[in-house]
Amino acid sequence: MKTFVAVSALILCLPAMATLTVGVSNCLVQLEARVKEIIEPLGATDIFSTNKVVFENLRTLKGEADEQVVLEVLQNGPFKLAVDKDYRVQLRNGKLCWLEEL
Repeated sequence: MKTFVAVSALILCLPAMATLTVGVSNCLVQLEARVKEIIEPLGATDIFSTNKVVFENLRTLKGEADEQVVLEVLQNGPFKLAVDKDYRVQLRNGKLCWLEEL
């Protein structure tokens, strides 16, 4: 019975892992950037509120990116950002695809 539960859990997790891997590898633009400013919205916020984050492009790794990139990032999302920290930013069609601290 324990084996059945373990195998079932593994099978159910595979689509999620495949989606994450494919999503990250399909990012068309990759750059190393430093957060210059985080602009929080005025007024009341909800779970879908976003901050505008201004990145200074330090080095483009893939594709084409401007010297300054402005992205909308969920306030309560999986990515926690801080001013003057460096990140590897991956974009698809001008939207955030993946982000990791350097």
